[in-house]
Amino acid sequence: MKEYTYIPEVQRIFTCTVPGENIRQVFLVDGILQEEENRADGVFLTRGPEGKGLLLNINKDCTDRPIQIISVRSENLPQPLEFSNTWMLEPGAKAQIIVCDHTLKEYLYSTLRFSNIILGEGAHLDILFMQNEHGRSRYRLDLNVELKKNARLNCHILSLYGGTIQNKVQVHLLGPGAACYLDGLYLADCEQNTEYHIAVKHHSPNCHSSQLFKGILDNQAKALFNGIIYVAPGAQKTEALQANHNLLLTNDAKITTQPQLEIYADDVKCSHGATIGRLDEQVLFYMRSRGIPLAEAQMMQQMAFVQDVLKHVPNPAIRSRLEKMVESRLRGEFTKCAHCTMHCC
Repeated sequence: MKEYTYIPEVQRIFTCTVPGENIRQVFLVDGILQEEENRADGVFLTRGPEGKGLLLNINKDCTDRPIQIISVRSENLPQPLEFSNTWMLEPGAKAQIIVCDHTLKEYLYSTLRFSNIILGEGAHLDILFMQNEHGRSRYRLDLNVELKKNARLNCHILSLYGGTIQNKVQVHLLGPGAACYLDGLYLADCEQNTEYHIAVKHHSPNCHSSQLFKGILDNQAKALFNGIIYVAPGAQKTEALQANHNLLLTNDAKITTQPQLEIYADDVKCSHGATIGRLDEQVLFYMRSRGIPLAEAQMMQQMAFVQDVLKHVPNPAIRSRLEKMVESRLRGEFTKCAHCTMHCC
């Protein structure tokens, strides 16, 4: 385990527990990149407009070393913090990116992150967004992705903790053979509010997309899932799937789910669906009859429910760490540590 100090004037040590020695870490504090412009191993990075955000260009010389972008809120700014990221993969490039969002203090942070991702012809990107702030923060991710011919995107969004979390994702499949695989997991309790707005737009023929989003809501938490698959005229041979499944642990937890299809081509395979349910009482009874305490039986069901999402994370070490974090979150350990805002990744 390594320890990192983000900036000297913040006299706190942030412990990053993402496993693996081969991860390149890039730090942003209040939207400002903490290193100078540089180019190494096929990756060119610099600050974005007005000195905020991150411009990232990746070419075919990029190694298989994952890039972890750690974004931290520190200062109590009078206005919401807004910054933009642009990440571009040149034709044929491949990369794995992990984006972690955290808070150093328990201010009423409000942060808007606008991210544009452009995948050139044949480029492959696997990206994980891990949202892990504190219970009073307001967080919004606005993500726009463009895929050229034969490009492939694997995108995972894990909403662990935050007061209000809004994720707006638009994916445009612009060239034949493009493929997009989106999955997400949102966990909310107390009076937290989580929203997912997902739009996957097939503009070209012979493209494939798949969406799987799952949520577990406790106490008075609320969530909204609004997803759409759009198939443009002429986008024949499209294959697209969308699914949203939810567990409500209390009568006061609420979920609104709105999966949608908008299709203007006649040679396609598209489906969508949503479920809202509770823990299986019969399964709980069976496990308790075998000597498993009720709380552990409930936890086992919840962990089984989330596995369909977590299994898509390709790095075994990171996937194992995420499983432990999800279990800790479901056990209420983040709430117990409410005064420690550094929910380490």
